[in-house]
Amino acid sequence: MQTNKLIEKVNWYEEDLHNFYDTDKDNNGYIYGIYIYKDIEYNPFPESLEWFKTKTERDNKYNDLF
Repeated sequence: MQTNKLIEKVNWYEEDLHNFYDTDKDNNGYIYGIYIYKDIEYNPFPESLEWFKTKTERDNKYNDLF
């Protein structure tokens, strides 16, 4: 069975997460993230996610996934 795996770069503020949480509006400075979807066709929610303090850290991890 083939899955439609997707790895997506995200930003805390672009995802409007600062509006969702009452406290910790900047995720302790971890605002650059990666969402990994196992099969986006059947489940629109990320299977896993990871947050980073810098865009460089996030981009390096993203590149390591390929």
